[in-house]
Amino acid sequence: MKKMVNLLILLIMLVISPVKTATQASLVQNVNHTDFVKPQNPVTKKLIALTFDADMTTGMQKGLNSGKDKSLYNAEIIKFLRQEKIPATLFITGLWAKEYPFVIKDLASDSLFEIGNHSYSHRAFTKSCFKLGTLANKDKEADVLKAQEILTKLSGKSPKLFRFPGGCANSEDKELVEKLGLKVVGWTLASGDAFNSNTKAIIDNVEKNAKAGSVIVFHLSGGRYAPKTLDVLKVIIPELKKRNFEFVTFSNLSIKDPNLKKAPKK
Repeated sequence: MKKMVNLLILLIMLVISPVKTATQASLVQNVNHTDFVKPQNPVTKKLIALTFDADMTTGMQKGLNSGKDKSLYNAEIIKFLRQEKIPATLFITGLWAKEYPFVIKDLASDSLFEIGNHSYSHRAFTKSCFKLGTLANKDKEADVLKAQEILTKLSGKSPKLFRFPGGCANSEDKELVEKLGLKVVGWTLASGDAFNSNTKAIIDNVEKNAKAGSVIVFHLSGGRYAPKTLDVLKVIIPELKKRNFEFVTFSNLSIKDPNLKKAPKK
């Protein structure tokens, strides 16, 4: 009788337990994906890396060319970061770089900032990624390399970092990018500034969840795409400074604190 009960329990568990498909198993859950994780030992330094995505899709480009959007670059963000001497890592698409070539040259000449590759056209590497268009597998490498070529030519430096559009990618995509000599960078905290006019909600989210080793993602677009980013930065940066946090680029995050280590391979 006991064997029959155990068998019945086992059958029930098999029925109700979720089974991951091969696709699900290989998908990198990128909203929190980063090339390092906080280790079990306490982080000794209160370091935070602010990162900014300069997105541009072909649709965004059309909005800019038609006059619907006056700009896809909030220069006041960079002005404020410079004023406060806050380092940042900027992930820039090839389309955006072509639109603002002199901005790229200016940013690349400033030691406060490091520039990373954010693809050419900001099309997703996987399906169902924030309603972004999707790259065909055969076009992925060319898209990354096209952005790399543009950014290198304009900045005079070859980017070493890459962030997937929308943070969406599978393990094969990650391997492809790494074979091209780029380090994949995600984030540990999404600020929530995209398409969000609720300044207080964004501030509360960042201030509540920021911690030692955080990699926080914002957007450089301004306008309707990221209307409150500057307002948020003017509040959270002084507040986090009061809490004794130090701001660094992504590349300097692990260098300045050896307790931040690479994540084990999945």
